[in-house]
Amino acid sequence: QDSTTLLYLQDDAGDENFHLFAIDALTPGATARDLTPFAGAKAQNVITNKRFPDTLLVGINRRDRTKFDMYRCHVPTGELTLDTENPGDVVGWGTEDESFEVREALVISQADSSRTVRVRDSAQSAWRELITFAYGEEGSLVDFSKDGKSALALSSLGRQTTALVRLDLASGEVLEEIASSERCNVGGIQIDEDSKEVQAVSFNYARLERRFFDGALAADFAKLEAAGPDGAEVSLVSRTRDKQTWVVSYRRDDGPTEYATYSRATGGIAPLFVSAPALLAYRLAHMEPVTVRARDGLELVGYLTRAQTAAATPLVLLVHGGPWARDFWGFNAAAQWLANRGYAVLQMNYRGSSGYSKSFLHKGDGQWGVGDMQHDLTDAVRWAVREGIALEDKVCIYGGSYGGGGCLAVS
Repeated sequence: QDSTTLLYLQDDAGDENFHLFAIDALTPGATARDLTPFAGAKAQNVITNKRFPDTLLVGINRRDRTKFDMYRCHVPTGELTLDTENPGDVVGWGTEDESFEVREALVISQADSSRTVRVRDSAQSAWRELITFAYGEEGSLVDFSKDGKSALALSSLGRQTTALVRLDLASGEVLEEIASSERCNVGGIQIDEDSKEVQAVSFNYARLERRFFDGALAADFAKLEAAGPDGAEVSLVSRTRDKQTWVVSYRRDDGPTEYATYSRATGGIAPLFVSAPALLAYRLAHMEPVTVRARDGLELVGYLTRAQTAAATPLVLLVHGGPWARDFWGFNAAAQWLANRGYAVLQMNYRGSSGYSKSFLHKGDGQWGVGDMQHDLTDAVRWAVREGIALEDKVCIYGGSYGGGGCLAVS
């Protein structure tokens, strides 16, 4: 947060024991410094804070390879101090911004796979359990309030999708529901770093949608959307500490992601760079969100990228990995390459994909490569044939990770 130091994680020859390195980004030929120089140890859970630009917190399993304690690091000197010792069951840590104290701990039960969030009032206070998510539920702590008496959290308790709620830190009681959707989980959350007020919440059932709680921010995004490529999804990448200059991205389906700077004071938008400028010379295919009904009536969201023809073509069913993941709308290199060569490409968020609801996610339990989870892929192909998109005798399935498993299940 000092605007001069670049932080990055790197392991040694693929040993996956990642160390945290710092390098002066403004000095040509600068040498990187290992901030966690402990053989056999791993760094994770790195937390920075603009209020403490010379300090960061990092989890290191230095004391015990099975437990990550939190260390406070003075970045200019590299000095490390043990800040919070892991009692043995904590898998993640969080901080309160004003004090930059570790005040959140995430615990996963080995007995029942439930997840419990613990909090404390200060670094000197005792820990207490705030909220527990049983297996099958989804949720997490998002941020502490300005006054430290409440916290924003995501929670599926008592509902199918995650909602953004405010919790009382003393009792764990839900004080208010701020935003939710019946169709999908809460996606991104925009919070003012100083006031800790929610400015916007996004959802992504098939395409990115935002719900604004800040009129000025809504006006900013309206300007940005009007000025960008037609149909592109605008995202805030970063902004200066005074919040007046932004870096934004325009995600397209038929081209590379474009980046620009935006001045809130003048409304000016200036191109910054393009992720893959060589692609701008080509006419690429659009990606269309589609919905398909599975044989049991369940609605599935997918994305169709077609060759430059309205006629039926050979089809490639591109299966995402995970399976606790999902496909999104936007430029996909594999889909574009195949469409350029005359194929239609269909990507389905089959049951078991994440982001929609806890019931949708867990409909995939025990179904990996078999049963309804696999039937969803078959039903999507049959839909494409019925709609005149695909040639019935020219269908291929392709994927990696779990997607590769789905391919093997077909064979």
